Amino acid sequence: MNLELINSIACGLIALWATWCVLSGKVRDGILGKLIYSTIAITGFVVMVRSQNIFFGPTTAGLTLHVSLALAGARHIFMVTCWQTVKAWLCRTLNCEHCMRCDKGPGGIDRRAK
Repeated sequence: MNLELINSIACGLIALWATWCVLSGKVRDGILGKLIYSTIAITGFVVMVRSQNIFFGPTTAGLTLHVSLALAGARHIFMVTCWQTVKAWLCRTLNCEHCMRCDKGPGGIDRRAK
């Protein structure tokens, strides 16, 4: 894999994450947030299609920025969609002291195995 391919993949993931943020009802960042995510989605798509950076070719610093932003987007999607279920499963599996006090997790997720 060369730097341009990794950069294009990272920019595609950034564009996909930003598009999900704009279209998802779970992300409540207001109109300004949706505009920012729209701008990120459009520029990520443009960089991905051009297969190069906007001003220069991909550098190690730019590539690191794009990959870390793509990973932050993937974490954001996970935290919004799956974290409460995973947290409830972890508490049920580990039987931790904090979770023994309540039967239900946030959002009405049942923590006890049936």
